[in-house]
Amino acid sequence: MNPQDLLANELHGLTVPALLRRRAARQRFQLALSAPSWRGHRDRLSYAQLVIRMEAMARSLHARGLRHGDRVALLVANTAAREGVLTALGCWALGAAVAPLNVRASDDELAHALALVEPKMVVTTADAAGRVARLFAGAQRLLLDAPADAPERWPDPEATFDAPVAGAPAPQPEDLSCLLFTSGTTARAKAVMHCHRSQLFAGFAVGGALGLTDGDTYQGAWPLFTSSVLNMACMSAWVHGAGVVLEEHTLDNAGRLRLIETEGTSVYHGVTAPLHFLIDEYPKGRYDLRGVRRLGYGGAVMPAEVIEKFRTRLPWVDQVHIWGMTETGPAGTALPPWYLPRKAGCIGAPMPGCAVRVVDDGGRPLPAGEDGEIVFSGPSMALGYFRNDEATAQAFAGGWVRTGDIGRFDDEGHLHFVDRKKDIINRGGLKIASAAVEEVLYRCPGVAEAAVVAVPHPGLGEDIAACVVPRAGTTLDVGALQAACAAHLADYQVPRRWHVLAALPKNPMGKVLKRELRDEVLHLSPAPLPPKRTSP
Repeated sequence: MNPQDLLANELHGLTVPALLRRRAARQRFQLALSAPSWRGHRDRLSYAQLVIRMEAMARSLHARGLRHGDRVALLVANTAAREGVLTALGCWALGAAVAPLNVRASDDELAHALALVEPKMVVTTADAAGRVARLFAGAQRLLLDAPADAPERWPDPEATFDAPVAGAPAPQPEDLSCLLFTSGTTARAKAVMHCHRSQLFAGFAVGGALGLTDGDTYQGAWPLFTSSVLNMACMSAWVHGAGVVLEEHTLDNAGRLRLIETEGTSVYHGVTAPLHFLIDEYPKGRYDLRGVRRLGYGGAVMPAEVIEKFRTRLPWVDQVHIWGMTETGPAGTALPPWYLPRKAGCIGAPMPGCAVRVVDDGGRPLPAGEDGEIVFSGPSMALGYFRNDEATAQAFAGGWVRTGDIGRFDDEGHLHFVDRKKDIINRGGLKIASAAVEEVLYRCPGVAEAAVVAVPHPGLGEDIAACVVPRAGTTLDVGALQAACAAHLADYQVPRRWHVLAALPKNPMGKVLKRELRDEVLHLSPAPLPPKRTSP
C-alpha cells in the first residue's frame, strides 16, 4: 500500500484532537504552529506543546459552561491567530463547533451571522465587545484583552499538561466542528457545515496536492475567518506532519517575504491577486528565499505573465495551481508543477480522494471539450448549509456538490476553469467568459489588475465592461487595450465599455467583488475610445 493510502486509512475514525495527539507522540518537538498573538509576539508551538494547550483550553472552556454540541463564535483578526486557533482546538476537544466571523463585516452582516449561529460564547476583544452585545445579547463574551482578574477574560491556556475533561463525551468524526461563512461576493453569506472527518480529509487532499511532508514549513496569507486557515492551512500541515505559519493581516509584501526568511518556510500558498504584488516586491529587497521549494496559488486563474515572472525570479521554486471552495473542503483539483508552463491557466486533475465532473444543467456528465458546471464529491465535502435546508438541497444532491463554477476537461483529463456561472456574459446570445478577457488584459503592459463584468444593453441584453487598474506611474491607453483584445479574442468578446479605476473592490481574501463592481460601473461614465480610422 502506498503512503497516501496508508495515511487515508489512518484518518478514518479520527477527530482533529486525536490526530494531534498521535502527531505529538511521534513528532514531539517538531513545529506545529507559528502564529501571531494579540499581545504582539509570535508564538511557536511544537506538536507536544500544541496538545498541552488544547487540553488546557478545553478544560477552561468546559469550566465556563461549554458542552458537546455547543457553538463558539470567533471575532478576532489575524493578529490574534494564535488565540483563534487555540480556541478552536479547545472547542474540538469538547465536541463543540467554532464559527470564525469577519471582523470587517458590517453590522447587518455580523448580526445575521450571530443570529444564525446562536453561539454560547463569543471570543473577541474589548473594543468589539459593545458591538457584539448590541447585535446579539445571548452569548457569554470572552475578551482577549480584559483585565487578568476579570470574569470575562479569555482563559489563556497554561503551559502545563491538563488531562482531557473527565466525564465529557469524546468528539466523534461526524460531529459538527466548523461553521465557515461563504465569502458573500454575490449574496448574503451562508454558513457551511464541516465536521472532523471533512476537515481532516480536506487537509489530506490539499496537503497531498501541495506535496507536503513532515519536513516542511507551510506558510500562507489568509484571513482567519475563511476556510483557508482552519480547514486548509492547519489541516494540510497537521495531517501531513508539517508546521504551519499564519500571517498577520497587517503585513505588507516586504513583511511577508521577511517572515518566509525567518520561519524557514519551504511551501508558500496564497491567493493569485496578492501574489502579483509579492513577486514585484522581491527584486526590491535582499530577501533570501532559497529555502522555498514550492509555491501554491488559487482563488482565480493565475495569469501566464505572473507564472513566468515567478519562474524567472525564483527558478528553483515549483508552482502548483489549486482549485477548491469552502463547500468542497476546500479540496478540489491541482495542477502539478511539471505541467507548467505548458498548461498555464489549467486547474488540473482531482486531488487525492476527490472526484470531479463537468455536467450539464440536468446533472449529466459532459465529454472532454464541452463546458458545463463543475461538481465535486469526496470525504472532504461539507455537510451542507447550517439551518438552510433549501440552499442545501439545491447545492448538495446525490453525494455531489454543485460549485457554480463553469469548466471543461481537456483530452488529457485536466480541468480548465472557464468562469463563475453567474459571470458568464450573454451578449446577444453569444456566451463570453469574463476570465478569458481578463487573461488577455493581464498580459498588457501597464495593467496592474483587471476585471470584466456584464452591463445592461438595450439591444443585446448584456454587454462587456472592462475595468482596469494601472500600475503606479502608468497611464493606460484604452484604445491600445481594446486593440490587444481584438488581436487575441473573437470580435464579440472584445469589450466596448472601458473603465480605468484606482482600485477594484475585493473581499479580505483578495477576490474581486464583482457584484459591487457591477453596481459601481453602472454609475460611471466609460473612458472615451479613440475615433475609428477612416480610409483616406
